[in-house]
Amino acid sequence: MGNEIQNIGPNHREPVGKKPRFLEQNAVQASVIFIASAVLSKLLGFARDVLVGSYFGVSNSADALSAMLPVTSIFQNIVTGALTVSLIPLFLECFEHDKKSAMRDLNVSFNYIALAFLLAAVAISIFSPSLVNILTPGFQGTQERLMASALIDIFAVASFLWAVTDFLFGVAQSRKHFLITAIVPLLSNTFLIIGLIAFHKSLGVYSYPVGMIAGVLIQMAIMVYYSWKYLGMRFTLDFNPRGTFLPKLLILSIPLILQQIVNYSVTFVANNLASRLETGSIASIQYANKLRQLSIGVLTVPLTTSYYPFLSEAVAKNDQKSLSDIFSKSIRFASFLVIPVMFVSIAFAEPIIKIVYERGSFDAQAVALTVKPLQYYSIGIIATMVTVIIMRVLYAMKEMYLTLFVSVITAVVNIALFFPMIKVRGHAGIPLAVSVGMFFEMFIFMFVLKKKNGFLEFKSIAYSLIKITLASIVSTSLMYIVFARIEKILPHTNKYLALNFLLGAVIFAFIYIAELLILKSEEVTTLKNVFLRFAKKFH
Repeated sequence: MGNEIQNIGPNHREPVGKKPRFLEQNAVQASVIFIASAVLSKLLGFARDVLVGSYFGVSNSADALSAMLPVTSIFQNIVTGALTVSLIPLFLECFEHDKKSAMRDLNVSFNYIALAFLLAAVAISIFSPSLVNILTPGFQGTQERLMASALIDIFAVASFLWAVTDFLFGVAQSRKHFLITAIVPLLSNTFLIIGLIAFHKSLGVYSYPVGMIAGVLIQMAIMVYYSWKYLGMRFTLDFNPRGTFLPKLLILSIPLILQQIVNYSVTFVANNLASRLETGSIASIQYANKLRQLSIGVLTVPLTTSYYPFLSEAVAKNDQKSLSDIFSKSIRFASFLVIPVMFVSIAFAEPIIKIVYERGSFDAQAVALTVKPLQYYSIGIIATMVTVIIMRVLYAMKEMYLTLFVSVITAVVNIALFFPMIKVRGHAGIPLAVSVGMFFEMFIFMFVLKKKNGFLEFKSIAYSLIKITLASIVSTSLMYIVFARIEKILPHTNKYLALNFLLGAVIFAFIYIAELLILKSEEVTTLKNVFLRFAKKFH
């Protein structure tokens, strides 16, 4: 990003207790760290999904696993998407004035949040049979329903552990300790993969949550120790909320928690409808959705995570120019990678699915079920990216209820679209409806943000997006021509398919960069400067 962004943010604060200097990072360093972590995480995630596809394909057990996984996501995203977003500005404000008081407030808040999620996990386990009826009414077999209920019980435990760990991640990020929060989450998928490989024959689909719990337990242990050693937390059993920022934290979090529930209600309705369609519908949609998340997880999430503390400060100082600069550069830089991924995913959906998933139980029929969902999900990648970044700006402006209102409207539109889309496109109509809904939400948020902040440079963003889109279309077309010609002469195996795709991707990258250099795109220069500044840290 631009040089000026490095200077946006609070002055360096002395920590509570001694610690190595390398534990804190600035915004540019944090972005690079999170992008690298996201790439590793996605590679581990793909390895995990490949194993799940190979071991369970699009069977009933795969459907049950895919339908129950959102239970863990609800807990995790309530913390990261609601409590952490609200915690960072409150804690930083209190820490600035009284460090000792801020740490006590943090301890009390942690105790109540951990207790609340523990009780929620117990409640979910108690009512797991009823939840199966609600989430997947299309599951008719007794064995299938018992499997789904047991998975909910195990995921409830994992969810509690995730919630505690993610709250501690938020504490670390508020103190600019980004490195630990980028490395530790990699353990979850690592142990999940180990669990699948070691126990898929003896435990079947239950090997997935067993590996997950092992990884999250270790993550939580590391973060508890790190928070005690380097962040000043003491984990005392103090439940006296009087005089703490806990009430404010809950007030700010309520609309964001409701927003997460609204978003996942769309997922639940989608799974509900998909469970009534042909076997494998839920699993194929989930496999496609995980591929869609690559661009979002690799770039958009790292950017929003690393820059959110600085966005909050720009709003607090009423620095409209800095706010506009961060927003504009984030959108444009994210688009530089997201838009080409969108076009490649649409044009090469079938080869991508074959390369990533086709092995073992994931056969040609499973590939056919997954192609259209991936293409339709890919259409909405750009809208998802813009929406996530705009929402972070609105969170920094403390417009939590406004984002909730827009999310409710979008959820209603999404659910309404499911029925006609399914009638026309079958199970693939669900991701198509989601993508249409994302564009609807994006345009509403753009209108709202323009009204709230007239300094935002939508014209410069639009001009940059046009360049990137034109370059992506030309590069994808040339890649497709080369890929199709080479495919005719190579053996029809996934190994050669992967080599052909990799060659096409290299050609795409050269053409894409060359086109943007000709068009004088600032994003190419920005990318080069980010890596040059990061490299200087090691000299």
